[in-house]
Amino acid sequence: IEGISSSFIGPCVAALTLAQFGPARFDDVMAGNILWGHLGSIASALLAGLTGYYLYPDIKYCFLVIGFSALCAVGGVQLLEEGDALMGRGLQTQAAGTLDTSVVAEDIDSNTGYLNADQSIAVEAEKNVASYWSVFGDRKTIVLCFTGFFFHFANANVLLVLGELMGGDNEDGSVKRSAIPLIASAIVLAQFTMSGATFAGDIATKRGSGRKPLFLAGLITLPIRCALIILWKDSGDAFLLSTQILDGLGGGFFGLLHPYLVNDIAFGSGRFNVLMGLTASCFGLGGTLSNLLGQIAVEHLGHVASLTGSLVLSFIPIALFWKFMPETRDERGRNRSIEIKAVEGGELA
Repeated sequence: IEGISSSFIGPCVAALTLAQFGPARFDDVMAGNILWGHLGSIASALLAGLTGYYLYPDIKYCFLVIGFSALCAVGGVQLLEEGDALMGRGLQTQAAGTLDTSVVAEDIDSNTGYLNADQSIAVEAEKNVASYWSVFGDRKTIVLCFTGFFFHFANANVLLVLGELMGGDNEDGSVKRSAIPLIASAIVLAQFTMSGATFAGDIATKRGSGRKPLFLAGLITLPIRCALIILWKDSGDAFLLSTQILDGLGGGFFGLLHPYLVNDIAFGSGRFNVLMGLTASCFGLGGTLSNLLGQIAVEHLGHVASLTGSLVLSFIPIALFWKFMPETRDERGRNRSIEIKAVEGGELA
């Protein structure tokens, strides 16, 4: 149930952001949404950790904190505006100033500068969305899906192994009381660093930095993190906990750039939401297999072997993205067959 529900959050937030603010303001607003998401995760982790520690051994009550947070989110969703549903799908690629002169001021949304969804040109655009294959077969789509899959395949299990190295178990196999605040601290430190990485990435983007160097910077943190955990496995909890800074940097840049890249690739095709769902599915599949196979490796081969596997795998997404992914910063909405064009008579080309 958690997997099904959480898989909707990222794509839905991205779609609502695009629908309400348009492609020109998408990056700025999306960065704010992601930043607040990290801050919320910090608050939840702190409350859950404190609840589990003080109510130990009844640590199950820490889930009530997560449930309460979810209820607050459900209430907040009711206050959101839907925005332009067609633009939320990734339609209407040209700014108001470049559209046919027959379009009058009343047809333009004053906040986004894009056509309102009820205009005839938008309705016609909806009938001409790109085929699934034209989007899924795009090299950039394939590279992003495989990069994200292998990144999460290498990364997801690392936190589990880190927690096992720091916390340990009691003789009866139950979780030690000291493990609870340590795991909470690991999550808080990573989310705090993700907040900083999100803010820094947003500033860098506004100053003209491309997607590729920032995304690569996030990917490169993973092999460094794995190597340090292996090196410091017997050096104490403080050393192990500090490696979560690298997790925060990697996760922060990855989480910020993911919707940017999808919007660059898909806007103008009408398949923005489908591509968000496809990429998120690939990432989730990688994370699931990482946890499964990584813990099997721990059980049969030990923690170091599991981490070594993650270390080796972590170079695959770096190589894929560096070699095959072009810079997409200035490609948003370009070269799409359903792009709205100004033509004689106000018809679509």
